[in-house]
Amino acid sequence: MDASFLDILSHELRTPVTAIYMGSQVLVGRDVAPERTRAVADDIHVEAERLFRLIEDLLVLGRLDDGSLVPDDEPVSIGLAVLEAIEREVVVGEGVAIAFVGVRDVTASSADRTLVTHVIRNLLDNAVRFGRAAPVDVTVEVGPDEVQVRVLDRGVGPAVGGSDAFEIAAPIPIVQAQRAGGGIGLFVAGRLVRAMGGRVWARPRAGGGSEFGFALPRAA
Repeated sequence: MDASFLDILSHELRTPVTAIYMGSQVLVGRDVAPERTRAVADDIHVEAERLFRLIEDLLVLGRLDDGSLVPDDEPVSIGLAVLEAIEREVVVGEGVAIAFVGVRDVTASSADRTLVTHVIRNLLDNAVRFGRAAPVDVTVEVGPDEVQVRVLDRGVGPAVGGSDAFEIAAPIPIVQAQRAGGGIGLFVAGRLVRAMGGRVWARPRAGGGSEFGFALPRAA
């Protein structure tokens, strides 16, 4: 592992672990008000889910690196994968509204439904975390040769655009205006899309916010 990867891993591990530890310290204390207990428990739930996702991403990276993860080669309903990812994010997320806009009955060829869902979940998590609690839109569009999925938020724009936003970069101070590129979730999403023969991109949105998207070959 290079230094940048270790830096971002340390940063992403420390945040949920610290929140879980501090929350548990509050809960074991005496005379905690019921409303305070519920709020702390909710915070622990969110951070535990984030830690679980990080572990999942690290396992996927390990399998990609050792060649044991070979994507299925079959038609995948992109609409169903988007709905599954949104449902999961709403259940475990932070109360941010997520809307599905666009075509729902389009199919990508030579893809893996589990991995497609994993990619969308990572992009949604990225949008929810950096979207300033604003609603998130997921759009699916059909081109002549590919299916395009875009996750749109109204948070800070990406620090880098194109596919570079999906590469590992050292964490930046939280006071910096732009969103850091290359968190582990985005890095894994980019690796998975490329393994399925697709492409990824990121760009700022008109009026503020970010678009993170990917495209896969379209089935006939």
